[in-house]
Amino acid sequence: MKIRIVATFCLFFSLNQNCVSASTPLEKKPLIVKVGVVHFPPYIELEDNGKIGGIVMELLDYMNSIQSSYKFKPVHTSSMRKIRDFNNHSFDVGFFDNLKWGWDKTAVDASQVYMRGKEIYIAKKKQGRNEHYFDDFTGKSMVGMLGYHYSFANFNSDAAYLRKNYNMQTSTSNEGSIKMILHGRGDIAIVSDAFLHRYFTMHPETRAKILISNKVDQHYLLSAIVRKNIRPSVQEINDLLAKFKQSEQFKSMQKRYGITP
Repeated sequence: MKIRIVATFCLFFSLNQNCVSASTPLEKKPLIVKVGVVHFPPYIELEDNGKIGGIVMELLDYMNSIQSSYKFKPVHTSSMRKIRDFNNHSFDVGFFDNLKWGWDKTAVDASQVYMRGKEIYIAKKKQGRNEHYFDDFTGKSMVGMLGYHYSFANFNSDAAYLRKNYNMQTSTSNEGSIKMILHGRGDIAIVSDAFLHRYFTMHPETRAKILISNKVDQHYLLSAIVRKNIRPSVQEINDLLAKFKQSEQFKSMQKRYGITP
């Protein structure tokens, strides 16, 4: 009798466990999506201590918070090696990018444009210097970011080419480019309007020292670059970006960073 009771209990317990297992399947872990991040303030900021800041981290945190299928994780790269790192599968997605900036259209898709910006020319203010100073770059020393693609140079980012043809001095940051101009280590620099807006907010005393041209090097349309035939698809990225642009967080960022959607 005792043996029968024990056997009955074991059978009941076993069946009950099977029911629980059937009704509560194991939760799927999110797919890790590696996102290449290139120093591009204020959109992407890579600090000396390895910390990543700027708009990109707010974007990734937002996308991770509104869905559970993917976890977007940043991967350090640079403007000089991003194509090589992409080809080596170090990352699969890049934000705040543009197909014109070195990408092979057969290997990647581009999301819808979700942000706009422009690169502008600046120089140090001097007596008698005005907008006409930017009419001709001949004989002037240009300052730009290492590895960046500029319209005035036909989007050729080769440092040797830029030195030879445009007497280009390179910097590793927009702030560095501005400081080079202020200290007389170059004549004309190309910087993003969004970064200059924030720089003047943080250093208002420099506004009176810098001449800003009405001439624009390039208007750029920022998209996400997505490897073909992966998950998430470019359409899924578009959907996430659309939600981000409708969020209160995005509206707050527009004011803080002076960005144009």
